[in-house]
Amino acid sequence: MQVAQGLLFLSMAVVFIALAVLVILQNSFLRLNSSIGIARDGLPPGKAAPSWQLPDLEGRLHLTPAGDHWQLLIFINQALAAFPDLVTGMHQLAATFQQLEVLILSTESKQDCADTVQQLGLQVPIVPIDAALSDRFRVRVMPFAFFLDPDGRVRWVGLVNTAAQLSLAWRMARAATAAVSLEGGGR
Repeated sequence: MQVAQGLLFLSMAVVFIALAVLVILQNSFLRLNSSIGIARDGLPPGKAAPSWQLPDLEGRLHLTPAGDHWQLLIFINQALAAFPDLVTGMHQLAATFQQLEVLILSTESKQDCADTVQQLGLQVPIVPIDAALSDRFRVRVMPFAFFLDPDGRVRWVGLVNTAAQLSLAWRMARAATAAVSLEGGGR
């Protein structure tokens, strides 16, 4: 009788522990997909961006900035059509700030990228990439943007979906760089 009670107790303890572990895991997954989890995506400001070098659809080579211009990288997939105001914002920034190179990095095929250019009338280059580059930049959700300073350091990072957000992020990126300069480099 005592052996049976001991086995019952042990079985219930194992079930309880398993349920506790499942609750903890589920809570972790929910948090990862929450705004708190997404806020941890991307490389942190001040970190050097991974080096990369890829051609756009027209064959022009684009790469990590090296001291001569700023860069806005917008990681996107086929969902770009759902953000027409974001497209407008990209076009505005590219036309207004000559020192800023605006690039769309798409995980779609070359043909899908070409279709997107045609459909949306894109005026900024689109660079087809593989998932490995998204992983190197720690991008899980899209559209996700990085402003890189002329030295290739991240100065602003986050989700974007409107022209107003892009404009504000651009101002914040430049302000962050000015603050780092005042502090003496910040590397």
